[in-house]
Amino acid sequence: LENYVSQHTQPTESIEEPLFFRSRVSEGGRIFDHSATVAIILSCPFQQHFDLAFAGLPDGIFPPVREKPYFDGTLSFGEETWPVRMRVRGNSSLQECPFPKLKLKINSKTREGTPLENAREIKIGSHCAEGGLGNIGRLRHELATFREVVLYEGRQTLGFISPRVRRATIEYHDTSDLDDPLRSEWKLTKMAFIMDHVEVIAEHLNGRALEDEEVAALSQAQFSEQLIIELQLFHAMVGNWDYALSTDGKGLWNTEVIEMPDKALVPVAGDFDLAAWVTGNIRVVPPRDFLPELEDIERQIRFETGRIAHESDIVVFDTARDRFMSKRAELELLVNTAEIDIEGRDFIRHHLELFFESLESFR
Repeated sequence: LENYVSQHTQPTESIEEPLFFRSRVSEGGRIFDHSATVAIILSCPFQQHFDLAFAGLPDGIFPPVREKPYFDGTLSFGEETWPVRMRVRGNSSLQECPFPKLKLKINSKTREGTPLENAREIKIGSHCAEGGLGNIGRLRHELATFREVVLYEGRQTLGFISPRVRRATIEYHDTSDLDDPLRSEWKLTKMAFIMDHVEVIAEHLNGRALEDEEVAALSQAQFSEQLIIELQLFHAMVGNWDYALSTDGKGLWNTEVIEMPDKALVPVAGDFDLAAWVTGNIRVVPPRDFLPELEDIERQIRFETGRIAHESDIVVFDTARDRFMSKRAELELLVNTAEIDIEGRDFIRHHLELFFESLESFR
């Protein structure tokens, strides 16, 4: 794996710290204070809980009951090992990822004085599977993980509220005791990434993350119209279609919500494993007669940016466009220097260029 990464990636250069809509980054020798790929070992009864979640099984006519309870394990980083609580996470991803996304928690006494001190709850972006596109559209390959990190780094560059994120290689040790020994007690090392849970982001902002039930019940959120349009443009920039946003908060999908100290509610975009930047694939939704002479990637970008512009107040859209245009050089530098596979870099670079060309057409 190390040889593969060294041959197909380049080191990441530092990018100027964004100042707006960004969770505070702590100082010191903690796990999120560095950008270099971190090596982690996780030992847990993975297979037992993958089976409980029916990971990798499509819903079909009669969807399975996917159980996602917490389970005990250990995390090793450097020369130290800590007990952790883990669980399988994900919704639609469980239909096509036999190796699903994960979440872990570490209690305060265990974290105290360690590199994990301010990282009590961590999400893990996994490799999903061993290759190909899933039935919904995910790239089921470990390369998708480092591509998704670039997306989060782009979000940070634009200054949106964003989790701290770091590339990782994770050595998974399964400790399941199953009747079929061929399916348990395996070891696997794959590219992955770790990032803050929304609750940690909210704490860094002295706010509170709304529970899933609270988000589902929103109807008068009064989100900033400016922020909603800018988030929609961000989704267009990365080619993400797996989301729902509204100024009143109704019907949110793949969007967390943080209540700030002044009680204002702020939406936070999340879950980008179906975005074009990650999959390298375009989901085309424009009518067939919409700019048929263009390639699908450009048709999709122009259609989506045009839809946002048409549905927005002109002043709000112009302000949002100018925000993105002011960060163009930084975003291009990020993509050109990111630790990512060559094919992924070329696709993201082309997608980003077409996105800015589309924004320019609205001047």
